[in-house]
Amino acid sequence: MEHEKLRIFNDQHETIGAAARSDVHAQGLWHETFHFWLLKKEHGTVYLYFQLRSPAKKDFPSLFDITAAGHLLADEQPSDGLREVEEELGLSIHFEDLTFAGVIQDEIHMPSFIDREFCHVYLYMIQEKHMEFYLQKEEVAGLYRAKLLDAQQLLTGTCERIRIEGFQVDANEERREESIEVGVHDFVQHEHAYYEHLFHSINQFLTQ
Repeated sequence: MEHEKLRIFNDQHETIGAAARSDVHAQGLWHETFHFWLLKKEHGTVYLYFQLRSPAKKDFPSLFDITAAGHLLADEQPSDGLREVEEELGLSIHFEDLTFAGVIQDEIHMPSFIDREFCHVYLYMIQEKHMEFYLQKEEVAGLYRAKLLDAQQLLTGTCERIRIEGFQVDANEERREESIEVGVHDFVQHEHAYYEHLFHSINQFLTQ
């Protein structure tokens, strides 16, 4: 996986070549990713879904993050990113049913690497009353949801803690449902501007 080739860009999103994933993160090179955010409306309340990253993940283990996401390889288009939704969540969704929320620049600086992404962000509203999720345990340990307004307030810095509900799957494939209180440090630290753009796009989507 670390040797996969990713297309790399300058900060104006102009292609400048390709590099191995390991070099992209080690050198802080701009590259492209696919971000999928799942929404559901129940009894007038909109919910936003977050995956709980596996404790076995090299980066950001056991933190809440985008519903499903992944890198786009050098020869891929954003539509190819849908494989992440099927692999991580077990959902089969058509690309034309997604709503494009824009390309958002996002940087995460860690002691061990710098992650600079042009994120192709897509939204999907669940229409079915009940959906079955089949999590890829190597990547995803659970799936949770927050009220959209709560998530927006937490991740844009206007409240400190919120309650989320969902389930975890343990090493024995046992599924445990729970409702827990979380703070911003329980989430992968995407840039403030990323979340501002995301929630603006979601709110525009909901008023269409």
